[in-house]
Amino acid sequence: MGTEEHALLRTELRAPLPEAFGSLDGARAALLADALRRARERRLSGLAEAVEDALTLVPALAREPVGRMLQR
Repeated sequence: MGTEEHALLRTELRAPLPEAFGSLDGARAALLADALRRARERRLSGLAEAVEDALTLVPALAREPVGRMLQR
């Protein structure tokens, strides 16, 4: 399990790979790593949109400081 693809998968999981992942070939490991990366990007994008939507409920003068606090 020392392939570059498995290293990418380990990076995306941000943890050691489960033992069962050892049976993945390099192409499938890369595919799973890419799917995890895209899912993380979608989730972050969704969170950013939710913050922007929530800020419309905050009075205009407080939006900038509240926005900075939410994005930390």
